[in-house]
Amino acid sequence: MHSAPAYIETTAHFAHARHRGYRVPNRYSARHADDLRTLGARERILVHNARLLDPPPTLDSHGFQLVHAPTRLDLMDTEVVRAAFYGECRELLRRVTGCAEVRGGGHEYRNGFGGETGRRGVKPTPNGSGGAYAQGIHADMCAAVEDRFLRLIPDERHFESINIWRSTTAETVRTMPLAVCDMRSVRPRDIVFGDGQNTGNIKQYTKVVDQRLIHGPHQRWYYFPAMTPDEVLLFRQYDTRQEALNLRTVFHTAVADPTTPPDAPMRYTIEVRMQAIYGKEPDKAQRLARFMAQIPTHYKDGRICDWWSGPIEGYVAPQ
Repeated sequence: MHSAPAYIETTAHFAHARHRGYRVPNRYSARHADDLRTLGARERILVHNARLLDPPPTLDSHGFQLVHAPTRLDLMDTEVVRAAFYGECRELLRRVTGCAEVRGGGHEYRNGFGGETGRRGVKPTPNGSGGAYAQGIHADMCAAVEDRFLRLIPDERHFESINIWRSTTAETVRTMPLAVCDMRSVRPRDIVFGDGQNTGNIKQYTKVVDQRLIHGPHQRWYYFPAMTPDEVLLFRQYDTRQEALNLRTVFHTAVADPTTPPDAPMRYTIEVRMQAIYGKEPDKAQRLARFMAQIPTHYKDGRICDWWSGPIEGYVAPQ
């Protein structure tokens, strides 16, 4: 762990700058096949060793935090995850954030490369989630998700959706570590909104509105090399308390680490998303209207976007 370099140089897939100010389509919502060629741009980035930061990064300071949280549970048993691990996650978030309570819960597994077969390919997951390492820079949530949380958070409280990310096995994470961007280094004009997919159920992916990032040299990327099975990475998915767009979320992506040995095991990780609940929000309707107004409703070609929620038309589940 301590022999890890101060940084690694790798590449990451960003949003294309031509979509600044517009909604970014995907392969289901793009009008022409040529549109898909301009959705993103691959750029070289330095990913710094977050273990060397002093003081260590926190959810409040950087938007992400590494915590020591051993578990004896079988995280490959999805029923155990729901029945017992969710409880451990709620207690962890209460301890780290000091929030009043934690609500909700959902999880996905990641275990291989989409589109590949054999040892490197995606394997079936215990709960039927997609399983592929996410290799496009994104943030899973934005203000468009709030209507889906009305059942969970009906009493006009501020909330912070947090991702709890860790290995599910006894293996140290060496393959495709997760890189996270210091939220303070992102400029609001770097952020675009895209037609995203909820991959929680491989039988039917559903529509979400996610956030993408246009590359900028000012952005500061980090990773925690050689994460052990007792370590957990927490990072912010969406925070209603933050008026500044860049402070509401942490952009992230799996990256190829050039120092990873070729025979390193594939990583098998679980990510749990939960909502930390904070104080009363007296002007929720006005605040939500401001946030929603930042989400473009048109594509660059002038079409009105109807990608908000519901099943993805034309989706075909992998066999």
